[in-house]
Amino acid sequence: MAHLELRNLTFYYPAGTEPALSDATLSVPAGQFVVLCGPSGSGKSTMLRLLKREVSPGGRIGGRIELGGIPLGEWPARELAAAVGLVMQNPDNQLVVDTVEHELAFGMENFGLERDEMRRRMAEMAGFFGLEPLLGRKTDELSGGQKQTVNVAAALLLRPRVLLLDEPLAQLDPLAARELLGMIKRLNDEWGITVVMSEHRIDDLLPLADRVVRMDGGRIVFDGEARAFVREAWRRADDAWTSALPSITRWALEAEPSAADEPPLTVKEARGRLPRFPRWPQSAATAESVPTHGSPAQTPAPPERTALTAPTKPALLAAKELFFAYDKRSPAVLRGLAWDVRPGDWAALFGGNGSGKSTLLQLLAGLREPQRGSIACAGKPLARLKAKERFAEIGYLAQNPVLHYAHDILLEDLVHAAARTGADTVRAEADARAMADRLGIERLLSRHPHDMSGGEQQLGALAITLLGKPKLLLLDEPTKGLDPLAKRILGEHLRHIHKEGTTLAMATHDVEFAAAYANRCSLLFHGEIVADGEPEAFFRGNLFYATPLHRLLALEEATAR
Repeated sequence: MAHLELRNLTFYYPAGTEPALSDATLSVPAGQFVVLCGPSGSGKSTMLRLLKREVSPGGRIGGRIELGGIPLGEWPARELAAAVGLVMQNPDNQLVVDTVEHELAFGMENFGLERDEMRRRMAEMAGFFGLEPLLGRKTDELSGGQKQTVNVAAALLLRPRVLLLDEPLAQLDPLAARELLGMIKRLNDEWGITVVMSEHRIDDLLPLADRVVRMDGGRIVFDGEARAFVREAWRRADDAWTSALPSITRWALEAEPSAADEPPLTVKEARGRLPRFPRWPQSAATAESVPTHGSPAQTPAPPERTALTAPTKPALLAAKELFFAYDKRSPAVLRGLAWDVRPGDWAALFGGNGSGKSTLLQLLAGLREPQRGSIACAGKPLARLKAKERFAEIGYLAQNPVLHYAHDILLEDLVHAAARTGADTVRAEADARAMADRLGIERLLSRHPHDMSGGEQQLGALAITLLGKPKLLLLDEPTKGLDPLAKRILGEHLRHIHKEGTTLAMATHDVEFAAAYANRCSLLFHGEIVADGEPEAFFRGNLFYATPLHRLLALEEATAR
């Protein structure tokens, strides 16, 4: 008998005319590690929420969900709450109290655990996830990745039988993502916890997964082991499928189609096949942007990359000697930081979770004020610019896209944003609809923002920001929650406005997106910029902030020496 079973599950949201889930049938044995993938809006988050009865969305449901052979609706509330743990897509939606320690204790307190038992579990879990330094920190001062790690730890403190994870890697830096995956796999192997993880970034997941389940249009369209998923995607020759494959796998199959019989999933496996590869990419960065296969005529050209702006050109934003701390008791996040953004830049800002990337963007956008140091916008002190002037100069996309919404339907938010540029009502609505069409979200215009998936919310928030037509665009994790095709649509649109004169600076953990599009990369560490330069040189010198192909080429160069 399956541990977790869905039988002909169908679900409609209250105002929906099309099903969010349609006839979904899935059986998961106890202890399996299942990766749930598919485009944004395909039903992944809806399925996970339906499996966690306490946060199940309202709407019309058909079919059955069973846990341990018992219908979910028949489980006692207390037992079910402990048996199924869920980590939501947006970490802010799950944090309920003021400090990390209180957040970790909250669930256990609600279950009435003894104080000694709570302290023992917390000590063990905080040590496992490296959370001891954060226990006294306020949750609203944590980075997105730190919040997500806290949520995973809090869910595990109740010792669930099933752990549901909705894009837990979206806000983690590359090293933290690998560490979290390693911990989850250990829990899966050593504790036998059943894991169902929804994720767009499956490069590191495929070697770990027992099964891959792909969804599209609310239906399950594939269910099988990882290499079978790769073979099916390659057989279909459909961009929607092949773009989801790890870049190292795509490149290997492009170079040697016969590798499809036993496709490599990791750099290690690809390296073992290197002697048979007939060609090498001219640039590891441009190779990341070629996600399809077929004849040369079908393969898209690599994106044009604007040259890095000469340092002598006047900066649009210039930060000097910036110091910032959230309170007197906390260590400084930024320590004498100096960084500027020049016209023509498409700058990618990297750094570990909690390194200060979001804080720096908020300072540059005028949303926070530094304790020391200065920020100049086009040569003028940023603090002296009026809100309207700042809005015309600087656009800002927050890490949490929900912060950008103020109306009941997406179209109203877009029209309001377009009207702030001075457009009349008719023109504002036309601009709003045109922007939605360019970003592929026109079908969502009548939806409530909270009924959209995380990726759809991200694109909607970006549309709101772009409608302000700023000269400089600051983007905090712009690819978070986006499937590969949506990410490419975003990249091409940003490349278009960049060529038209918009300067871009983005804080990101998405190494491959930066490798394909950015013309400048910077690394923030210990409150300072410690590396800054062109992408190819930047990535070639890194171990973790590097694409799989850069790591592969680095291994070969080291072997050759």
